[in-house]
Amino acid sequence: MSNIRHLTMEKAIKTARLVKEEIESNFYVQQTLKKGLINYSELARQLLLKIKQKNKKANFSSVLIAIQRYYDEIQKSSTDFEKFIKENIPNLELIIKNNIITLSYERTKKVMSVLNEISKQIQWHAGDIMFIVQGTSEITIIVDKKNKNKFDKLKKELLEIKEDLTTLSIREPEGKVYSKEIPGFLALLTSTLANKNINIYELVTTFRQEIFVIHKKEITKAYEAINDLIEFYGRLQRVNSN
Repeated sequence: MSNIRHLTMEKAIKTARLVKEEIESNFYVQQTLKKGLINYSELARQLLLKIKQKNKKANFSSVLIAIQRYYDEIQKSSTDFEKFIKENIPNLELIIKNNIITLSYERTKKVMSVLNEISKQIQWHAGDIMFIVQGTSEITIIVDKKNKNKFDKLKKELLEIKEDLTTLSIREPEGKVYSKEIPGFLALLTSTLANKNINIYELVTTFRQEIFVIHKKEITKAYEAINDLIEFYGRLQRVNSN
């Protein structure tokens, strides 16, 4: 009898772990569940096929119970992350900039010296960009394509060039707390893009801005993915205020 009880408990634990993994792999499902806006039975039916691939002994009832218990657990704690995204995501500003390239070089004194001179020629007042991402031995420049000829002095040092790129900038509203203080915010943005199979070539962050470098053919899809996230939280904000 004790062996049967042990196997039953082991099966329940495995099912609960698999259910948690599935829910947390999909941000929208997780957040909708947190808000109590999802039908447990329907979610259990959708998850059951995936769960059974890893645990053949799982059934509808065990998955449903695991979902209910997961909901109870996440309701016990209201994190700074949740508070931050509720208040700030609906007010994010999206900015697109086209005709971007990236240039990668070995990080040498010559390269750094030339880049310093080039930076003085960039028309910052006209909205031109030049982001420098440094590694221990390499350096990548994100810059407007129209300024490409300024880097001709470094042709021999060039490791890679990527063209046909675009930047999607996400600017946070002014507030008392910014995303750099909130664990999980950047992961939310990157996972939102990853869920749409969008590749991120480069990522740069500033005080209250995240800048993604994306291929131009995917910029519309990327914009819509982040905008859907903004609208999702905007709707939740309006529901909570009513």
